[in-house]
Amino acid sequence: MMIDLETLSVEEMTGLNYMCSCGKNHSVGIETIKVGSGVISQLPIVIKRYEGKKVFIIEDIHTSDVAGEKVEDLLKNKFKVSKYIFKEEHLHPNELSFGKLLLEIPIDTSIIIAVGSGTINDISRFLSYKIGIPYVIVGTAPSMDGYASVVSPLIRDGVKVTYDAAYPLAIVCDIDIMKRAPMQMLQAGLGDILGKYTALADWHVANILNGEYFCPEVEKLVLSTLKKCEQASGGVTSRDYKTVENITEALILSGIAIGMVGASRPASGGEHYMSHCFEMMFMNSGNNTNWLHGNTVGVGVGIVAYAYKYAKDIDLNELLKKGDYLHLDKNKWMKNITDVFTISGANIIEFKQDSINFNEKDREFCMQKIVSKWNLIKKICDVFVPEPEQIIKTLKKAGAVWNPKDLGFDKEIFRKSFIAAKDMRNRYGILQLLEDIGKLDDAADYITKIYYK
Repeated sequence: MMIDLETLSVEEMTGLNYMCSCGKNHSVGIETIKVGSGVISQLPIVIKRYEGKKVFIIEDIHTSDVAGEKVEDLLKNKFKVSKYIFKEEHLHPNELSFGKLLLEIPIDTSIIIAVGSGTINDISRFLSYKIGIPYVIVGTAPSMDGYASVVSPLIRDGVKVTYDAAYPLAIVCDIDIMKRAPMQMLQAGLGDILGKYTALADWHVANILNGEYFCPEVEKLVLSTLKKCEQASGGVTSRDYKTVENITEALILSGIAIGMVGASRPASGGEHYMSHCFEMMFMNSGNNTNWLHGNTVGVGVGIVAYAYKYAKDIDLNELLKKGDYLHLDKNKWMKNITDVFTISGANIIEFKQDSINFNEKDREFCMQKIVSKWNLIKKICDVFVPEPEQIIKTLKKAGAVWNPKDLGFDKEIFRKSFIAAKDMRNRYGILQLLEDIGKLDDAADYITKIYYK
């Protein structure tokens, strides 16, 4: 049975289960999705079967005011309600936050209600998965694409690690609440959505070079929502209802796409590694920044789009003749990671060193493979990634941050972070390809000059 995903509304995506032309069975294990005006009042109906049982609400000082008290009011008559409010001004999804929830959640809790966006959602989802209790997310900001995801990026020992987790039972996003979120959170949602351009391109590159699984149907779904958001980007600064609704739906669909293919490939590529890298640099320097994940992803998209633009003009035969690509200096590689990640550097080196080619024979083999597929890869650079200037223009239209300089990074540390970012993950994409052909440092110089002219 062929299903045209683009024609389905976000509410109609729930409970999907079918065999796709890509050869994989796609299923969506979310029972209910509500997006619209005033939908928060439907929460008691959404969880009706838990009436009389224990409900544990997780919120923070901000989301409590915005929606948490309302949730409690809606549920207190027919459910046994308890709650935990995080008091931190900057909540991190780390061992400490997760541990607090484990200490606080009452025995015999039947369902968890998370009230918030990024961090609250990530730790609540992981708690739900670990103790086997369903959770519902009541969204408070269109700031990230994790609402419908099946993974939780958490910080362990100072390193951001993505853990398997569970689908929410339901997602309730009341646009009247979402559109009042801080402007930076609206801009973050747009940044996270724009990131899909480079994520999908990286997915293509991995498919072409390493035969990694790819689904064209899911790609079409992600691209259609992406285009809708891009067109509406001018409505962000005025908190236009339709724009916020579009961004919210796109963010939810992006999470669903992750679940459908069983990996974050359709939603996360080099732009996310840049973002995770920036986040860890902030954290390790003790700088409690106000930038959100989606803000730094937005900056990352422009950077990675420039990396694609740079790759497109490379003369591969010239590189083959020179042979510089055969040598990758391990000590230099390690020093760069340590300069960027400081206290987490050793962890990242240990995680990544076995999967990088330092051996000349391996590097030669890899280069030959790239040469044989070069025309296809150039087509990806050309067709799938918009001009970086176009992406930056969309971000500027929404008043969003677009330059790493504005995140507070000086020229030299930005250059090093561009080289180190991909080593946080074991995934192939344009940044790894540039390293494999010996051009990552040159690309770093080229892109640094553009942003720090």
